[in-house]
Amino acid sequence: MTLGEMIKAKREASGMTQQELASRLFVSRQTVCRWENGTRCPDIIMLKRIAIVLDIPLDELVSGDVASEYVPDKESSLDISCVKVMLTGLMIVLIGTFLFVADDGNGEVSAFCFILGILIFVIGLFIPWNKKSVPIKNEDLLQRKCPKCGKTHDFDYPKCPYCYHEYNGRD
Repeated sequence: MTLGEMIKAKREASGMTQQELASRLFVSRQTVCRWENGTRCPDIIMLKRIAIVLDIPLDELVSGDVASEYVPDKESSLDISCVKVMLTGLMIVLIGTFLFVADDGNGEVSAFCFILGILIFVIGLFIPWNKKSVPIKNEDLLQRKCPKCGKTHDFDYPKCPYCYHEYNGRD
């Protein structure tokens, strides 16, 4: 199912017309028609707004899969912090080497940098390679609660997408 077909199916399942969806998203009816026909595609911010208005998860809207059926791959992923530590160690070793060459083989600072860089590199080897990433929750995103209907939605809406309450400077 294409994105346009998914938008149309969810809109019709919600009992909305193209005009109603367009007014909730602050776009024209023709824009919604173009999305559904597949001649245009909404950007990622608009996709998020469409998902909120149609009351479906964003990944379900985009992929066409039901979110509860999705099972993430169990592939191991590299945690970048260990790579950063090892690269920092290598950079300090290089600085120590350049100081050693620039100082004609004399210098305690270059030896200190060289040993410190090797030590930091070895510490980077012992940082676990597989760390579980923390998923972003809806509570972590900047949201606001409408004082009129009480529903929460993204902060960047000029009006509540549910009851059309217009925010002023005090909300």
